[in-house]
Amino acid sequence: METPTPTPTPTPTPKTISKQGVFNQRYRNKHRAKYNDYMREYQRKRSQDPVIREKNRVNQLKYYAKKKAKKLAEKSDDEEILLQPK
Repeated sequence: METPTPTPTPTPTPKTISKQGVFNQRYRNKHRAKYNDYMREYQRKRSQDPVIREKNRVNQLKYYAKKKAKKLAEKSDDEEILLQPK
């Protein structure tokens, strides 16, 4: 009678970055200050656009309304727990 031999589990291969990925990382790190200045200026110009500004304001109001509702819901749950007879 033959005993079944367990199949070996494959060892996970470590993730490697492609040569292009390594190049991109080195380029990004080498030019980090220039890129940060560019993005800062881009965001500043973009935030002055009235359409973008209104969109940001609306999203901000939605976020804080949701946050306030969540806080009130938690507060009401806490009050219900305190008011329950023991």
